[in-house]
Amino acid sequence: MYKKLHEIIRQVDDKHIIFFEPCVADLLQTGLTEGPGGIDYNDRQAFSYHVYCIDVTKQGDPKSDLICDIDDALLITLRFEEAKKKKFGGMMLTEFGALSNSTESIKEIHRITGIADQFLQSWSYWQFKKYQDLTTAASPATTESFYDENGELEMNKVRALSRSYAQAIAGQPIFMYFEPISADFQLDFKINTAIQQPTIIYINEDLNYPNGNNIKVTPANSLTWTSTSRNYYEFATTSSTKNGTAITIEITQKSLNWFNKFRHWLKKKISFSNK
Repeated sequence: MYKKLHEIIRQVDDKHIIFFEPCVADLLQTGLTEGPGGIDYNDRQAFSYHVYCIDVTKQGDPKSDLICDIDDALLITLRFEEAKKKKFGGMMLTEFGALSNSTESIKEIHRITGIADQFLQSWSYWQFKKYQDLTTAASPATTESFYDENGELEMNKVRALSRSYAQAIAGQPIFMYFEPISADFQLDFKINTAIQQPTIIYINEDLNYPNGNNIKVTPANSLTWTSTSRNYYEFATTSSTKNGTAITIEITQKSLNWFNKFRHWLKKKISFSNK
């Protein structure tokens, strides 16, 4: 069926990426042998998969960190290894989450997104907002979304999902890491100087770097960088950068000096006393 659908779609659109996914019940291995377009379309097709911890409450909150650690890591690893072995083309974690705003749920968001980074996987969270879909199991239905019953943003989720990451890489990615508490970010990649476009990194300045950030590039002077718009940095090669060089970009929070810390504390005190 997937191959027939692929053929029909390609009659009118031969350029865009087609996502294909297995049956939800195929947990350990799918019945797919290749992407619907075959290897010739591997640059225009992507294997889509979902990851959910099986040990959760009625509200979707994880019951056991240990079980969810094993479950999440196993599912992502199995999907990655199968896609690599069968040469599916691209792949993406297109659904995970359905979580509340609780501490346990935030830990699950950190857990899955961290594993996804290890495998250099893009991801999308379920769900942005309640739309009366048939699959939502939590009660109230808004539990899974960014908004509560009163239409207020659930900021714990927003913060947990506002991770620093590379949107585009001018070369071959090797390693990407984001630590959600400290907001430390690292990207390792092998530069391809034939690529004229910059490496682009997204950061959430308000939530993760409120006092500014520090950027370190190794080797020194291999890249220059600019911030063309808020929350985005572009990194470009210099004339001395050699093709194939392994480059590391690190972004960390800028800490306040003692004077600014005191001023920030005093401002909060005054604001509180005026309430």
